[in-house]
Amino acid sequence: MRRPAVPPPLAALDRRLAQRLSRGQLEPDARLDLHGDGLEVARMKLFHFIEAQRRAGSRLILVITGKGASPFARHTLHGVGFFHAPEREGRLRREVPNWLHEVHFRDHVSGFQPAHPRHGGGGAYYLRLRRTPQHP
Repeated sequence: MRRPAVPPPLAALDRRLAQRLSRGQLEPDARLDLHGDGLEVARMKLFHFIEAQRRAGSRLILVITGKGASPFARHTLHGVGFFHAPEREGRLRREVPNWLHEVHFRDHVSGFQPAHPRHGGGGAYYLRLRRTPQHP
């Protein structure tokens, strides 16, 4: 009996794509702002948004989580804190990567990484969506 296919693990965006984003040569196809949403609502919105964008043919989306209440949140570059205060870190910022590693999210997402500062830095993530299979 065949085991169901499990999507491959997530990876960071490739170097060339990250460079194009940072130079302004490429913009995300769509954006989702989760500011102010509770964890359950945000998780549901994120999953439905990813599904809809993949069906629409989007390949790169931006998900804005916010940086949280840390007074040092502005001192981040690509998610690396100058002063790390996990107890003050935003809940969405912390949970979105965990959700993306779940199998049903990995069915749609091939990789992610914190956004460039011009797109929100440590308070946002780029998500690379898998190609939709083409049926003859």
